[in-house]
Amino acid sequence: MKPMGKYSALTVAMAFAAVGSAAQADAVWDRIAERGKIVCGAIPNDKIGSWHDRESGQWEGYEIELCRAIAADLSTEMGKEIVPEFRETSWKTIVLDLQASKIDLWPGMSATEERKKALSMIGPMYDLAFCGVNSKSFTEGATWESLNDPAVRIATVTGTSVETAFKEGAPNATHISLGEYAEVTLAVQSGRADVMGADILRCVNVRAAAPDAFGQITVPEPLKSMGSSAGILKDADQLAEWLAVWAEEKRASGAVTEIFMKAFEAAGVDIAELPPEVKF
Repeated sequence: MKPMGKYSALTVAMAFAAVGSAAQADAVWDRIAERGKIVCGAIPNDKIGSWHDRESGQWEGYEIELCRAIAADLSTEMGKEIVPEFRETSWKTIVLDLQASKIDLWPGMSATEERKKALSMIGPMYDLAFCGVNSKSFTEGATWESLNDPAVRIATVTGTSVETAFKEGAPNATHISLGEYAEVTLAVQSGRADVMGADILRCVNVRAAAPDAFGQITVPEPLKSMGSSAGILKDADQLAEWLAVWAEEKRASGAVTEIFMKAFEAAGVDIAELPPEVKF
């Protein structure tokens, strides 16, 4: 076998370098840098999370504020202004919109196995504590042990992480599994169930919408929570790496909690409804 000539070796080295460069390419990162904007999903009627304010014409919510914060820090990282742009989507279409590059980012959703097959799920960006909204006649729920009684009736939505958490935390309780949250809230209001199991955002929303129809919000100790991740296009490796570090730093500094408090205020939710042990 003849030894490889000088130019042949150089050609091979250049080919390997090109392969390595291609492997590290990130079309989403490059698109954001080139356009000077990051396109985030926005859901018009998901109060607290994302909604369109008719009076101001502005998008509001913690998902929106997360995107604005990400854009501000990307501006520093990229050395140029990155403007957040919001494009309407829905929970039914958000994965397809990300895959089709109609949007670059959705900053918070559960990292289900199906979503992880379709997208890169980065995070957690924030945590949502599991909580209960009690009926007006039920005063327990400060601990999982206080719920762990066959006499306690807990209503949750079938097949959710909330249902799993309450069945694990209070296996001896009487569990009522229903198809959607409207049925769960009705079960508590009608006296069919003692507690509505949910995440803290839904608990606050339900309690704020009908404060006279329910009892207190409880966050059973020890605290259990589920993480929410940012969804981005697969192979967006540079953005994924940057977002993972960003999320960890912002959660540790308390900046994410501040974003949530701002969203609660904009939604007209009294933060006194939030148990003090809840962090995001």
